[in-house]
Amino acid sequence: MKRIITLDGGAATGKSTAMLRLSRALGWHGISTGHVYRAATVLAMAEDITPEQAPERLVARLQEGGLSYNQATHSYFLSRPGLGARPLPVEVLTSPEVSAKTPSYSRVPEVRAALLDFQRGLYRDPGLVADGRDCGTVVFPEAPLKIWLEVDGVEAARRLNRGQGVPFEQAYVDVLERNRLDRNRGTSPMAAAADAIVVDTTRLTADEVFAVVLELTRRRGLAPRVGE
Repeated sequence: MKRIITLDGGAATGKSTAMLRLSRALGWHGISTGHVYRAATVLAMAEDITPEQAPERLVARLQEGGLSYNQATHSYFLSRPGLGARPLPVEVLTSPEVSAKTPSYSRVPEVRAALLDFQRGLYRDPGLVADGRDCGTVVFPEAPLKIWLEVDGVEAARRLNRGQGVPFEQAYVDVLERNRLDRNRGTSPMAAAADAIVVDTTRLTADEVFAVVLELTRRRGLAPRVGE
């Protein structure tokens, strides 16, 4: 059995931070699938591939190895003909320009299909912690532990305001709209798996969220307790 833990949820629920901390605590690999789509968007932008061209041109580049990922360092690399591979800093992946353009590519069914194979191919022993919006329902439905994180829209906006400097009013509107679009997209809509454990992070700190997911991991027999 593959040892996989999925952490799904909407914007600013704390899933990516929890993924990083949990994967390091367990000594497992980790992946933020949202960053996979952002990295693919950067590849498209670098090669002037429009969303309309994505079903053919971007998919072809992905299948050729235009995007790679190092699980140990959580680093993405773009490989372009004649230029070799170059790393993608987190600052680039989370930039406003990439954030604005990613939905146009991530909702293309052919791109999602290509990146689904990419994501599933990232599993390595001893285990994998994956965060995103459809990890438990689509990417890794066989995961023995699925956790769904949720947060109140106001608190989500506050987190984006504090962490990224996004004006509160803009952050609030953006969070609601992004979650609405992801819940209603035709391919792989955002949803909690039927067997997911729901954790409301609205009133929890990052340390408390980590403590909760670690305890759930231990209860599922995927991590030893202290002293064991």
